[in-house]
Amino acid sequence: MLKRLLLGLVVLWSGVSLAVEARRAATSWDARAEWEMRPDDWRLGSPPVARLESCLAAARRLVPRGSTVAFATSGEPPESSLLYTRWAAYLMPALNVLSYGEAPAQYVLSWHVPLAGPRLVGLQPAGHLPGCFLYKASRP
Repeated sequence: MLKRLLLGLVVLWSGVSLAVEARRAATSWDARAEWEMRPDDWRLGSPPVARLESCLAAARRLVPRGSTVAFATSGEPPESSLLYTRWAAYLMPALNVLSYGEAPAQYVLSWHVPLAGPRLVGLQPAGHLPGCFLYKASRP
């Protein structure tokens, strides 16, 4: 009798554990749209990196080698902005990439959102690229 009770408890515990893990997996899968919002989880070849690469590939054709480019990420928290900027610097090694507002730059690359208002002073639109906007500074 004791063996059947223990066996029943083990089977019950296994079933509950399986149900809990399946629920966690389904919940995580349903939240996959938020995966792209975390740049610290980006990996080479992932969709957000591929979109950034397509933007930067177009920018590399328009910006001369050795130029200073400020990378702007409007609406992003500062810790995410730094990671976006690091990814841009990694993917554009021939250019000097820095965060927007860090130092004067010859070009400004705005990710997803065009610059507006006071942020646009002294900048001239140089092109609308896939997923980003390029501006040329009138005075670096």
